[in-house]
Amino acid sequence: MGEVNRKEDKMKKAFIGIDIGSTGCKAIAIDEKWQPVGRESVRYDNTIACTGLGSYDQSAEILLDASFLCIRELVKKLSGKYEIEAIGCTGQMHGLVALDKNLKPLRPVISCVDFRNEKQNDAIYEKVGGKNGLLPYTNNKMVPSCTGGKILWMMENEPELYKRIHTVVNPKDYVRTVLTGKPVTDESDASGFGLYDVKHRCWSRELLEAIGVSERILPKVVCSYETVGKVLPEVASGLGLSYDTEVIAGAGDAIMQTVGSGAVSPGVYSVIVGSGGNIAMSLDSFAENKDALLQMYAGIMDGQWVAYAGLMSVGTSINWFRENYYCTDSFAEMEQEAASVPPGCEELLFSPALLGQRNPVDDPFAKGIAAGFSLRHGRAHLYRALLEGLAFGMKDVYSLLQNMGHPMERIHISGGGAASPTLCQIFADVFQKPVWRIREFSEAGAYGAAILAGGRRKSREQLLEVLRTPAVEKVFEPDPSNGNIYRDMFAVYRKLYPSAREIFADLKDLEEKYGNTGQEEL
Repeated sequence: MGEVNRKEDKMKKAFIGIDIGSTGCKAIAIDEKWQPVGRESVRYDNTIACTGLGSYDQSAEILLDASFLCIRELVKKLSGKYEIEAIGCTGQMHGLVALDKNLKPLRPVISCVDFRNEKQNDAIYEKVGGKNGLLPYTNNKMVPSCTGGKILWMMENEPELYKRIHTVVNPKDYVRTVLTGKPVTDESDASGFGLYDVKHRCWSRELLEAIGVSERILPKVVCSYETVGKVLPEVASGLGLSYDTEVIAGAGDAIMQTVGSGAVSPGVYSVIVGSGGNIAMSLDSFAENKDALLQMYAGIMDGQWVAYAGLMSVGTSINWFRENYYCTDSFAEMEQEAASVPPGCEELLFSPALLGQRNPVDDPFAKGIAAGFSLRHGRAHLYRALLEGLAFGMKDVYSLLQNMGHPMERIHISGGGAASPTLCQIFADVFQKPVWRIREFSEAGAYGAAILAGGRRKSREQLLEVLRTPAVEKVFEPDPSNGNIYRDMFAVYRKLYPSAREIFADLKDLEEKYGNTGQEEL
């Protein structure tokens, strides 16, 4: 396509969605009929550095370079056939990117998995009267990964850098800022700051005043399918884009994957099995987040919210097991072995809290647990127990959601982990509900972002109609004969964390006293 400054009438229109994750970037291009016409991806595993207990940093330039590479390669592939009309963005939520007056990062990204700000979150609760005292301001608890706590951490621990902050954005917002020169965020990622009034959809000025954070450093908040601006000419030239290519706001990955998988109707729940994972549902009216048991974020459009709860380490746990117990880049052998083990793994349980736990209890220092080992168990049993533990964990957090919305009718599953037929069937059997694996299951976030880009001028109802009818690749029906064993194993699974809570606290003390807080990578 080259460097162009006008639309070619003969070209078909295409729209790019880009998903900037913590370990990789995915991009997809779709045409005006919402069909994929190109895909691109880049991995950047092992780029999150552990710099201390609970502290995880990542280079913003790694995220930017990968995003631009995906866009550039897609443009090349579509050259001569399609003109890119608009780009939508999604990506890891909660990460802090502190920008100076020139919109350059002042420090590495404080990652979405970071929880160094435990002290700062406690201080926020103390100032507002505890967790329930925070709810009138935001309708959410301040989870360890929230951007707001990271802002306070910078204020206290990097005061000179903090003074130079022009604005704070999330990772996908940073990429969009470089594209357009406009540092804004969308309503879902604003919700993830922990400083946003989700009910009235604005920054909570009362909360900001209480904790001493200036609204000046917070980004402007816009609707997810609002056009932020056009790609800057010098950036467009380097990417091979037209100078009038529009860029929409997009949404955080948890929200975008929910809508991108088609979970926008009552009774349809989204299960995301990415690096982390969550179970979510869309709501057409605001609901009080009683006791702050969920995360209740603004959705992609006015009058819509998404309630969800999740697990910190899903795909991360699977990759950890593959690297340490199978030593291969292929999942084929793992899949075959897991399928050979009977449901329940002969009474072996695994709780995969390898990066702490967010729901149903908030404990960043929780650890993984394997319970029930005996001589008859091998690595295949342990791997299947891990997969079952992911499904049990999701069912545990589903118990927080089910009283807020419609009863579950089916699950729409997405994320890289959905490539495993065994895992999809386990979810169907544990929940005893059909599991629909959507066609774009591994790129649901990017696909949703591309749809928002293509639908930016459509009405609310027109856009929802497109989203609620995704192409389905396969349906996994529940096996009733596995219902009893999974029901009984789940009852035991729920006892694991309460039984080990004090042990986790002791291990935290030991880690602080003896543990390795040197450089590690995720």
